[in-house]
Amino acid sequence: MTYRCRKVENCFAEARTYEYELPVTGQELLAFLKGWEIRENHRFRRPVFSAKQGPLEIKGILAAHVVKVNYPADRWEEEKERLERWLEQTEQEM
Repeated sequence: MTYRCRKVENCFAEARTYEYELPVTGQELLAFLKGWEIRENHRFRRPVFSAKQGPLEIKGILAAHVVKVNYPADRWEEEKERLERWLEQTEQEM
């Protein structure tokens, strides 16, 4: 799938957080995250989700097309490359 990516700042030292704008909503993205630990919270006015697999964490609003990904500080570059490769390959499954 196509995406736009940008680094976002947060208050944690060594944080590697990137924002991805996707052609699918957070709810639609969850269908592709097989094997991930997924949590949804529908108590908010705009329900949110978080998905974890190993050191990676994806968070977002279920109805939005933007998610944030937190990468581990020690190997963020290789994890980022792996996730982005997966996103590009996922387009073929849609």
